[in-house]
Amino acid sequence: MNDGGEPKSMEQNGIKNASLRLWEAIEKTFAEHTGFLFLLFFFNYFTMAWSLALKGELALLVSCGLALFFCFVLLTAALRRFLSDAWLSRVKTAFLAVSFLFFVVESFVMHTYQALIGAGIVNSVLETNRKEAVEFLQMYVTWRELAAVFAGSVVILGAWRYLRKFSLPEAGKRALCKGLMAAGLVSLAYVLPYYAEFFACNLLPVARIVGATSLAIENAIAYHRLADAIDTKIDLTENNSEIKNIVFILGESTNRNHMHLYGYYLPNTPYLDELQAKGEIVAYSDVISPHSTTVEVLSELFTFCDYESEKPWYEYHNFIDVMNAAGYRTHWLSNQESSGMWGNVAQLYANHSTMHKFTRLRDSLEDSGILDEELFPILDEALTEASPDKNFYVLHLMGGHGLYYNRYPYSFHKFKAGDIRLQIGEHFREIVAQYDNALYYNDYIVSEIIKRFRDKEALVIYVPDHGEAVYDEGGSIAGHLEENPDRHMIEIPVIFWASKQFRDKYPEKWEAIEEAADRPYRTDDMIHTLMDLADIKTAEWNPAKSVINDDFDASRPRFFGDENYDTQIRGK
Repeated sequence: MNDGGEPKSMEQNGIKNASLRLWEAIEKTFAEHTGFLFLLFFFNYFTMAWSLALKGELALLVSCGLALFFCFVLLTAALRRFLSDAWLSRVKTAFLAVSFLFFVVESFVMHTYQALIGAGIVNSVLETNRKEAVEFLQMYVTWRELAAVFAGSVVILGAWRYLRKFSLPEAGKRALCKGLMAAGLVSLAYVLPYYAEFFACNLLPVARIVGATSLAIENAIAYHRLADAIDTKIDLTENNSEIKNIVFILGESTNRNHMHLYGYYLPNTPYLDELQAKGEIVAYSDVISPHSTTVEVLSELFTFCDYESEKPWYEYHNFIDVMNAAGYRTHWLSNQESSGMWGNVAQLYANHSTMHKFTRLRDSLEDSGILDEELFPILDEALTEASPDKNFYVLHLMGGHGLYYNRYPYSFHKFKAGDIRLQIGEHFREIVAQYDNALYYNDYIVSEIIKRFRDKEALVIYVPDHGEAVYDEGGSIAGHLEENPDRHMIEIPVIFWASKQFRDKYPEKWEAIEEAADRPYRTDDMIHTLMDLADIKTAEWNPAKSVINDDFDASRPRFFGDENYDTQIRGK
């Protein structure tokens, strides 16, 4: 009598035989391609392991590594099953070549910024012109780095040649294979329920770079669409604006912690120090930028978009159009590029201004090493063309953009490496000194702009786009990026200056500016403050986001990405 046991037994035997064949394939794959597997794993996991180690995520580092190695063995076994030996050799070589390329690129990024490649870094690459690229390489690629790359390449090449022929005794290979596969399977079971998206989309360099590039290109397309998509129809709910001249100096890469005005040990802000002693300026002490790259900041600095917004930034009204609607003659004067192949938010704002001029007509492929004093002639020209009633000026500086020694003339080369107190090498202290000289020159530029409005009814606001890390606290980073920021990349100065005519005519405004000097603020809300000062309102204006308003909400958390500045970044 057949009670069903035989079919069940046959099914069990079939599963057992399939499992044995699979394990045999895995063992043979591991035995025949051990070197390839370890090298492929190293190229694809080194930078992620580095990043996780820096964050202290050791459990995730180990589990993801074992799970990834397990997947590489299964992938190689599948290739071995379906490809001829000749094609398998070609595919393995292609995998290693591509993986090595991504390994080199992202290792450089990790070495320079302690961050994996993301959309912010890709955006910076796409926005960088040829001159800036050369300056970047000159700053970061010295003979030490070249020597390290050469030595590392020799070691990796030797390891490649050795590992391709790597062989263990049969018993050793079996034991190692069983241990790694068992640990990999357990790790995969642990990783997938909690980190499936991370494992699939972020673990491999190729996935990170392709995803980041895709997002960066989407952003570039969005910038190009902005000119058509932006809504220029502004409905003012209030327009009591009378201030004759409002001047917005848009700085670049300025870390307030490197300014004497904010307590830095080198006297690199003599003009601003003098104005503060006279009571003519108010320096805000606790302001951060919403991002650490120019394009991202400009997307929010002059719009109603902030970190709480749900729509894309270009679907919000911008301050240039608000000022146009309020009857101001708007001027955009820039020492940055006049166009860019990957889009330029500043250029879009410039095109919405009544008058816009650039120090040179150049795009993102051309030289940008022009001193900020080149703005003076076009500012003087704009003043001759100014409206007799109301004017709004934006002056876009190069400020502290690297290479730092290209941002100031030799006459401003005041500070040397020996003046820097950081415990870093001579070469790096020289770079810090150059940055401090750039801010010394920037102090002069800001003061010269102020001088042009001293005899007018004018309010001048100086706000840089973002900060700049310059080996602070003896660190290893100089520059700015969205990924893995430290506080120096987003802690910025915000400075108000008012002429005597303005202070006499609007004492309550100046008092409100002074009283708000120590409030915590993020500059993605700057449009609310500017409109409050100008007595202009729209339905989007929010008094809780105006730092000078009595209803300002100082309790709103200040996020940078997913991190709270006050609790997670400030102490970095």
